[in-house]
Amino acid sequence: MLFLLILQLLGCALSSSHTSVFICSSFLTALSPCSFLDVDECAEALDNCSIDAICQNTPKSYKCICKSGYKGDGKHCEDVDECATEYNGGCVHECINIPGNYRCTCYDGFRLAHDGHNCLDVDECSEGNGGCQQICVNMMGSYECRCREGFLLSDNQHTCIQRPKGYSPEGPTCMDKNHGCAHICREAQKGGISCECRPGFQLTRNMKDCKLTCNYGNGGCQHICEETDHGPKCSCHMKFVLHSDGKTCVETCAVNNGGCDSTCHDSVTGVRCSCPVGFTLQPDRKTCKDIDECRLNNGGCDHVCRNTVGSFECSCKKGYKLLTNERTCQDIDECSFDRACDHFCVNSAGSFQCLCNKGYVLYGLAHCGGEPTCLSVCLSV
Repeated sequence: MLFLLILQLLGCALSSSHTSVFICSSFLTALSPCSFLDVDECAEALDNCSIDAICQNTPKSYKCICKSGYKGDGKHCEDVDECATEYNGGCVHECINIPGNYRCTCYDGFRLAHDGHNCLDVDECSEGNGGCQQICVNMMGSYECRCREGFLLSDNQHTCIQRPKGYSPEGPTCMDKNHGCAHICREAQKGGISCECRPGFQLTRNMKDCKLTCNYGNGGCQHICEETDHGPKCSCHMKFVLHSDGKTCVETCAVNNGGCDSTCHDSVTGVRCSCPVGFTLQPDRKTCKDIDECRLNNGGCDHVCRNTVGSFECSCKKGYKLLTNERTCQDIDECSFDRACDHFCVNSAGSFQCLCNKGYVLYGLAHCGGEPTCLSVCLSV
């Protein structure tokens, strides 16, 4: 018998190709097929999964699964470059690939939207007047300072200077309203003026007008700027359409429901999301969150309020019933039921009590019976 046991255990060890431990509950079970106690290779660090993979234990074995943002067979995982797709990772400006993930960034003059992909114009004039001494004009991706009549914008493009009284040079001056320069006007020492453009603009052939380029404020485009002979041409990233202003990109309900959790409405300014009854629109103007009606005045319920997705339910304590308004709880008059008590029934809020006639004893909750008699011989002292 001992010889057979040794042979069977040896056979178990030789036939097992995985990391397992065979056990026998008793001498008798050793003669029956082997039973194995599985070893968790993942917990014991016996796996050969990549550092960028997740080890998942299985009966008598394990498997390796690459983490999100990686691809491979689990034993060898490499980073997925989300930015290498034709959609630029969904980023409307710049996409930066990082191990296992990516992030979107925006050009100067823009800020990243709540969705982490879109870029919105920064209104530089809203804070400190953009640093302008007098007038600040916000534009898509940039801004410019201007001066009131009688003042001239200085070389720093922010402060305004006033010509001294009595100054009357020969020829046209930059103080003239019709000096013709679109951006910067400079006066020559010997008289006359010359025009210059702000950074990111090019002086046109008439030497007065300035043509915007994609190098400054993204050419005034919210998303994509393309240089053409006639100046920047704007276009939009997927999921967006070009606004009638030719610069702004607005979402459309036709693509991915406009990013709305629930109902999407197209408007001239983009999409407008709304939520069904029982939900409230979140600050991102996209997501709908369930309203917990029970938090305010117990949802109007007399007794118990239970919140559900998009709604709530009222219920009553034992001994009460819910009325048709689904809010109010009314006491159940148990005494109105047939045979609630054998003799007398007294109703109370949420309950009732049974009483018996004289000479009877209450058994349980409702039954009345005669008083017990002495069934054995009574012994007197």
